[in-house]
Amino acid sequence: MPSFNFADQYKAAGLNPGPEIIKLRQEPFDKIQKGLNTTMILDLTRLYFGFAVPNGTEWFSEAFRETDASFSMIDNEREASVLAGCLLAAELDAGNVCAGLAPIVAAAAGSRVPLVRPEFIEDARQALAIHSINSRQQTAADLSKIKQPVKSKVAAAVDAYLPAANWNNSGDAIKLAANESFEATKTLANQVFSVISPLAKQVQDLREEVSMLWWYIGGWSRVLEKPFSELDVGLAALMAGLDLAHLTLGESGPVAAQAILHRLLISSSTSNENKKIALKSAVDALPSDTFQQLQIPKTINNVSDLCPVLAALAKADEIGTGAWYIAFKKTTHLDAGTKFPLIELAMQIYRESLLLAQID
Repeated sequence: MPSFNFADQYKAAGLNPGPEIIKLRQEPFDKIQKGLNTTMILDLTRLYFGFAVPNGTEWFSEAFRETDASFSMIDNEREASVLAGCLLAAELDAGNVCAGLAPIVAAAAGSRVPLVRPEFIEDARQALAIHSINSRQQTAADLSKIKQPVKSKVAAAVDAYLPAANWNNSGDAIKLAANESFEATKTLANQVFSVISPLAKQVQDLREEVSMLWWYIGGWSRVLEKPFSELDVGLAALMAGLDLAHLTLGESGPVAAQAILHRLLISSSTSNENKKIALKSAVDALPSDTFQQLQIPKTINNVSDLCPVLAALAKADEIGTGAWYIAFKKTTHLDAGTKFPLIELAMQIYRESLLLAQID
């Protein structure tokens, strides 16, 4: 993620508040970033896109008013978007995957554009790809870290006490033995953990890779229990993205996720590569008696404005196939007929599921 400063960000957004105002923003910015949690990251994403924030923005605006009483969320919507985008970028740069997933998901494959600096969406994509690669390049396990225990001092202490044995000396010897035992056990535990930890991560990555490999080879929808080749192409994209998310064990998933979905959905029919799918046609192709099998967490209700595909499935389940369009548009401000490129539809529900897993 490229480094940034407020002057550059304001200029990119077409704003010129002056050096004094920019200086006043640094302290509250740092204060907010130190206390960021997942809920606040979701709200920052809403501010970045200019969405309504259900629980209010007092925590955000009050922080900036402490140094600038004139700061206003009503008059400064674009500035709030700049600051929110900067906070998301800084948090993503610090390794918080949610700060990258949330704005990418909210963009809905380009169907929604943030108020300022839309290029941050592509920056976030690249940052998540780098995170995926780095998370799988763990340090190899080093068995030499497990050392032989040091020679005990208890025997020498007992020998020294024997010529003038008394209860006090016995107590000292017992205490020395207990302390040595504790320190030796603690040291051994730390050494074993330092060796096992990278091994456990390698096993998790291997388990994920093997599961995805067999799933890809099988070409079988785990939810509908049918081959993807027998499904409507839009429904296949939804089910493939959802399946892959359920098989993903890491925060950001493998960097090859898009390539896997592309080969699964496109390789058998090149005519699908540039095909665009209306969201409502993909959702309505799902049999009404299978919605519960999707196991969409109830927390989708808290982020339905950010996660349009999962929101569409939830609304279709709640209201009924073909009858969910109006409620969906009211919640997401997207038309149910919004079209997604086939792979982008699969990636959208994949990323939405990863995001939902982090806030579940």
